[in-house]
Amino acid sequence: MTAIENVLILGAGWVGQQTAARLARFGLSVWLADRSLQVCTAAVEWMRELPEFAPDPSWIDRVRISPGMREHDAMGVPIDLVIESVPEQVSLKKRVLRELSETFPAPTIIASNSSYFVPSMLSGYVSQPERFAHLHFHVPVLEDSVVDIVGCAETDPKVIERLRRFAVRIGQQPLVLRREHPGYIFNWLLQSVLRSALELATLDVADPADIDKSWTAVTGMPLGPFGIMDRIGLDVIEQVLSNARWADASETEVPIEELLKLLAAHTAAGELGVKSKRGFYDYTQ
Repeated sequence: MTAIENVLILGAGWVGQQTAARLARFGLSVWLADRSLQVCTAAVEWMRELPEFAPDPSWIDRVRISPGMREHDAMGVPIDLVIESVPEQVSLKKRVLRELSETFPAPTIIASNSSYFVPSMLSGYVSQPERFAHLHFHVPVLEDSVVDIVGCAETDPKVIERLRRFAVRIGQQPLVLRREHPGYIFNWLLQSVLRSALELATLDVADPADIDKSWTAVTGMPLGPFGIMDRIGLDVIEQVLSNARWADASETEVPIEELLKLLAAHTAAGELGVKSKRGFYDYTQ
């Protein structure tokens, strides 16, 4: 199973440029493509301002920019992985994935960095969908975090394993989902918190600063919901929450009775959490 070495990222926006920087810093060759060469140039200039650039500026030479998808051809370099990192608009992603699959035939892996859509919504627009999966990075990508990896019914398990090894290679923790789900794990959890925070502000229960103060004081976390939204980008949050409206409720909602069964399995055994030294986790050590 060959390692992924050469990667093309389509979309040089906030997430795409961070992803390119992280891959280059971990020794991969990266082509950063965007319809606007000016956006690509600005992305590289942003990389040059990073604190990580000063100790070893040579890593940025591994990032090449292009207004199209074929810049690597002149160097005769085979692309192992293409990551689609365009805005979270389903019509745009479908069109881009169709173009990518026509430009990069198998065995190139095609991955979407979609933050909310599931692979089966997009796989029909990729030729040979067995090479298609989602590879979702979390902002800020330059910090060590997790990467969500999930395929659909057509995805070859070997593709998932190559992406898992790729995530490890770039210093991230791979989370391979057992099944596809809107928003993966963190985004699904986060959208509930953010929606509740926006509801409190909309109802004028409290202002964003006090809502964040309540969250950080009780949880001990450094950022509250509104601080988290600022860090991710309000345009991204708007897209994610907008897309959440299209989730199939029959696929995502679980009756409260089923949720209580999960808890009852522990409480019936006397596993009450920290106070009994065992709950979902073991606190006896």
